[in-house]
Amino acid sequence: MMLMATSDQTKMQLATTLKQLMQHKPLDRITIAELSAATHVNRNTFYYHFEDIYGLLKWTLDADIGRKVMQNLGAATWETKYRLVLDYILANQAFCLNAFNSVGRDMLEEFLFQSATDMVKPVVLDIDPTTPPKMVADICNFYGAAIVGQVLLWLSQSLQEPEAALIKRADLMLNGSIAFIVHKQAHNKRT
Repeated sequence: MMLMATSDQTKMQLATTLKQLMQHKPLDRITIAELSAATHVNRNTFYYHFEDIYGLLKWTLDADIGRKVMQNLGAATWETKYRLVLDYILANQAFCLNAFNSVGRDMLEEFLFQSATDMVKPVVLDIDPTTPPKMVADICNFYGAAIVGQVLLWLSQSLQEPEAALIKRADLMLNGSIAFIVHKQAHNKRT
């Protein structure tokens, strides 16, 4: 049990150091040697925990955003979860923009997509818990991709648009249209 806590602490130290380095340096220019030295661990320790720097980036995103947002899936609305993601991006601008502008962008997009689909799913199931799993997945994928598109556009514009505008736009697109799709699907199923 103590080993587990130490392992998590080491991962968190590496993640914190990565975020600090990415405040002033692109991910693509950070080396494992530099990261290990700044964290005061040896390279073997790094490789014990992560395959490469992108594995650390993925773990960092999951640890920072994933746990914060996804731990309350049933308690919060999708708007609240979306705001948490946007707040995280604002609070960690340099880190997120450097991830966005690096080859680690795919991981950021993948993580945002998973977060977005996890936000949409409860909305669908609240409307009709009997919605077929394939339809739930299709709706989540469609709207998840739309949300990610908005966040990526926001990142590409260096976060200039107020986050409230992103939430308002998503609200306009999501609220009502998902219910319409679910009800239409249920009606088509009955006829």
